[in-house]
Amino acid sequence: MYPRPRPSVFPLQKRLPVRRKAVTVALGMTCMGAIFVCADSNVVSNDGMVVSGYKLAGRESRTLASYVIGNASDDGNASNMLAEEILDELSARDNRNNIESIVKRIMKSWHSSYTSSAAPPMQFILAARTGLQSRRLYFCEPPSTVLLKPFGDSIVVGTGAATVEPLLSQVILGPLRLREALIRAAYLMYKAKNNHALIKGSDTDVLIINEMDGEIRQMSRDEMKVAEELGAEVDFMLRYCYLGLLGVAEPASLRYPKDFLKQMNKTFLEARKKADRIVFPSLAKMKGITE
Repeated sequence: MYPRPRPSVFPLQKRLPVRRKAVTVALGMTCMGAIFVCADSNVVSNDGMVVSGYKLAGRESRTLASYVIGNASDDGNASNMLAEEILDELSARDNRNNIESIVKRIMKSWHSSYTSSAAPPMQFILAARTGLQSRRLYFCEPPSTVLLKPFGDSIVVGTGAATVEPLLSQVILGPLRLREALIRAAYLMYKAKNNHALIKGSDTDVLIINEMDGEIRQMSRDEMKVAEELGAEVDFMLRYCYLGLLGVAEPASLRYPKDFLKQMNKTFLEARKKADRIVFPSLAKMKGITE
């Protein structure tokens, strides 16, 4: 049995007096030795002002279980409150066999409290580690949708889902080590932000549950930002493949400059070196990061 730290709380953004709309992309993934959720940091108020917020929360319990939630909602305050209630209940005791029923009960109770107005729409990604070799990803939506995804599948919610979902089967080809999974998640976050003005330029927050002992690690925003910068390199290479293979001009002499393939190879190798230099110091000693 691995020693457990004292129960930890990763707080959500403090409640704000102005109702805020979360124009979000949140992504949940499993990989070898870990499970994680990431989300952008932009929150848009009703008056159109964009502020930096936090859409993730996590709990480590005394029962060897750990949970992380990422939310997407039209009411950031309400989703933060509901996420806290879910995490508090899940981590209070050994609830590994009752996750679905607990989440449904809390969401139904919250949803039914709106008697004079419609409850704001919201979605959650719930990552749960309830023991060794027991990691689960749930898609949750009030009042009563709690869907366990097949192991290895990823979940994306929010504004950026329309961009990311078609890419999942192309980008996430597992099983992946944690480092490679995070780099691919960074590319997906880059694509979502690049396609949506209200989340473009935002930071990415990540909470990771270590499968070995259930510890929750928080990545720094700067580390994820460096990984996302590789996205432009990937798109550059893909764009030239599309142009070269799908729209070839005639005659053959007009297709490419003489040194085209040489330059492409050089560009690829430079991008490959940039990818090899990506490191995640805040995740030191985690499986899949340094070995």
